[in-house]
Amino acid sequence: MDSEVLTKLKSLCRDEAAFEQLRQTLADKIQPLEQQINQANFLVERQKALFHVIARLREPLDLETIFQSTAAEVRQLLGADRVGVFRFYPDCGWNDGEFVSEDVDPEFSSAIAQKIHDHCFGDQFAAHYQQGRIQNVTDIDTAGLSDCHRQILAQFQVRANLVVPLLQGRNLWGLLCIHQCRAPRQWQSTEIEFVQQIANHLAVALQHAELLAELRAEVAERQQAEQRAQKLNQGLQQAILELKAVNAELEAFSYSVSHDLRAPLRSIDGFSQALLEDCFEQLDPSGQDYLRRIRSATQRMGHLIDDLLTLSRVTRSDMRKDTLDLSQVASRICTQLQQASPQRQIEVQVHPGLTAYGDTRLIQVVLDNLLNNAWKFTEKQAQAKIEFGMILQDNGIPLYFVRDNGVGFDPAFLDKLFKPFQRLHSMVEFPGNGVGLATVQRIIHRHGGRVWAEGALDQGATFYFTLIEEKPSA
Repeated sequence: MDSEVLTKLKSLCRDEAAFEQLRQTLADKIQPLEQQINQANFLVERQKALFHVIARLREPLDLETIFQSTAAEVRQLLGADRVGVFRFYPDCGWNDGEFVSEDVDPEFSSAIAQKIHDHCFGDQFAAHYQQGRIQNVTDIDTAGLSDCHRQILAQFQVRANLVVPLLQGRNLWGLLCIHQCRAPRQWQSTEIEFVQQIANHLAVALQHAELLAELRAEVAERQQAEQRAQKLNQGLQQAILELKAVNAELEAFSYSVSHDLRAPLRSIDGFSQALLEDCFEQLDPSGQDYLRRIRSATQRMGHLIDDLLTLSRVTRSDMRKDTLDLSQVASRICTQLQQASPQRQIEVQVHPGLTAYGDTRLIQVVLDNLLNNAWKFTEKQAQAKIEFGMILQDNGIPLYFVRDNGVGFDPAFLDKLFKPFQRLHSMVEFPGNGVGLATVQRIIHRHGGRVWAEGALDQGATFYFTLIEEKPSA
């Protein structure tokens, strides 16, 4: 109580006993009020400190700045000797770490960057702290602490200790430590509650830092992806230029094949025919046979040139996709084949209403090659059958097929079936240059589809193809 007030009261009292009784009565009334005032002042200062922490969380500050400022404010408000932020090393099982931030009375040594190992903590205490445990030690000498724990506290001159966990999400990131070094200290419930609130707000900062790190990592990854994409685009542009150069060379080669090779072939064929017509009488049978072979070889060479040019055009030509009636195209091709071989009796089945989306000209080449092959390889069958149809697969993609009951093929040579100039039957048996199926495959691949075959010797063959890329099954 104020001494001036006591002097005035004493002058009003006639005896010392009455004054002492009055003084004690007033002291008993005033003391709780003073405690309430002190408590209110503490609460005000606590709210200011919390406000400052929250305000810093809204600013673009790094964790070190937030930790340092918070440690200074908490130490000043609590009148503690040291406030530090301790961080566990990643993947250490919560047995190792160091203080990363601190505010300490100059009278005591700093704990910053001192590596700490506690082999007991990870096994015995980490799980409890992760669930929110708070350590409240009034006097480390009488708290029943383990020897290893007391040794760690002793190296920092700690007499009383208040420790609150710092969580990053659900993970125990570190500890907020309040040390009293001069003497033991009874921690008040309001002080414990305040430190816990500070730790909760620091946990928000840790969560923000984690999200920011993830965001920066994602940004860096996207930047790297963009750089890779730019390199790929540059490589693609270079590949396009090289492809254009190759196409130009192919154009020149096609022109050379079409003009420079055809001219001598025509001359060889023409002069051979002239010899046969004009000098037939002067030639013996061997000479006549040689000339016929020369003409046959030159004509076959001409067909090979035509097939090469067709294969080249399939690869280089622009595609113009549209919806086309496959049933109508297949029926027209079969009618033309029948008209070219009226002596053959063959059963042709074309499923009606089959349509597809693709380049009309190229798809006609596909059906022409497949149906011509089926017609050719059923020539020796007394009851020849050819079928063109479609199966709707489970994934909804149409699977088209051309099936025949002809000579078939040996499955052991299936890998040669679609390679240019690879034949599975001799020219004597079945004429052809072995380019048709290679042409079919290139056209189907340009449409994003697949083509394959099934068959066996003397049991016919079935060629399947799709015109849409099929997704792999899960």
